[in-house]
Amino acid sequence: MTLRSTLLTFKIQRFETTVVVGAAILSVLVSAVVIAVFTAGGYARCATDEVLSSSSFCHTLIADYVERVARWSAMIVPVFPVIAGLLIGGPIVARELESGTARLAWSLAPSRIRWFAQRAIPILLVAFLAGLAIGLTADALTHMLQPATDLDASFAGFRNRGLLVGVEALLVASIALALGAILGRIVPTIVFSLILVFAIGTTVDKLERGVLTNEAVLGDSSGFSFNDDNLYIDSRLRMPDGAIVMWEELNALYPQYSNGWDETSGISDITLYIPGSRYHDVERREALAIGGIAVLFVGIATVAVLRRRPR
Repeated sequence: MTLRSTLLTFKIQRFETTVVVGAAILSVLVSAVVIAVFTAGGYARCATDEVLSSSSFCHTLIADYVERVARWSAMIVPVFPVIAGLLIGGPIVARELESGTARLAWSLAPSRIRWFAQRAIPILLVAFLAGLAIGLTADALTHMLQPATDLDASFAGFRNRGLLVGVEALLVASIALALGAILGRIVPTIVFSLILVFAIGTTVDKLERGVLTNEAVLGDSSGFSFNDDNLYIDSRLRMPDGAIVMWEELNALYPQYSNGWDETSGISDITLYIPGSRYHDVERREALAIGGIAVLFVGIATVAVLRRRPR
């Protein structure tokens, strides 16, 4: 893959890449200004000093406005990987199939794989880097809003900051790339990609929750102070005989408590959670899983391009 072919790819995708890269750059710049104003004004102390937080200093027009912009910026982070991935990944192959230029390119190119790689690799890299930039910016915004939180040991903003945002953008772009190579039309590619993205996201979340449930730490709710540092998984009941049961199982396994119980019963509420210290372990594992799915869809796209008949 040469520099010339890469520039040609960006020229073909100039509208999409301009929108995605421009949005990422604008978000980073706005967030940098917000963080600079917030830090220079000393407003970070408002989140850690209870006495100061109720003073007029922490509720000036500038302080409220800067914090509001930061929260709005953090709220749009989950949307960016989906929009960016669909916008930048869908047209890579679908546009050339729909317009018919792929037929001419395939007749001239020495290899369809080379043609495909020249178009897919730069665009997928842009999707990942743009998402990563947004993820790292979200890290900085989260630290600004929660300065007392150690983000390396906290699930605050889990999946909406850091590495996972970049990997999610790569996954969405890969799904759109594969469906574009199969369908050969941009609009159906975007629609079906959006559906598939949410289906895969739901499935991954369900599987990951099952794994995390098996790894979760048990804590008595009476002595467990839950906060954003720990990842809440579920609530259970510890019975007098030491058995751990779900609420749905209570009536079937212990019918004597179906009408309720008091403090003398020996039943206690417990919480299943993942300690914040395991944040990066969970993040890396999920990133590898999502990245693996993205590679699978790139493979599907490659096969679709190789097997498609020119028309």
